[in-house]
Amino acid sequence: MLKKIPKPTHLRDFKWRGLFLFILLMFVLGSLVAITQVQHQVRYLETQYYQALKQSLKANEEWGRLRLEKEHLTAPARVERIARSQLNMTLDKSNYQTIYLTEGQE
Repeated sequence: MLKKIPKPTHLRDFKWRGLFLFILLMFVLGSLVAITQVQHQVRYLETQYYQALKQSLKANEEWGRLRLEKEHLTAPARVERIARSQLNMTLDKSNYQTIYLTEGQE
């Protein structure tokens, strides 16, 4: 007489537990990949932010220099000195002339 070998019952339970464990493991691995991608995006955005901040600081510095140069070039003393020396302008009002133009004269 042949003896039948009984089927182990724990294999049936292990199959479901194994599937649950596999799904849980896939969720964990997916979460790890997602965390890595988010960290990469954060680093990339921080780099872009600091580059934009650096560019903004350079633009502010350039704007300050340009404003200072404009104030220097339009200083009343400088304008008066250039008007006297290069354009021969004076404050003498005896040379004033009034010119009237009418329609038809050129």
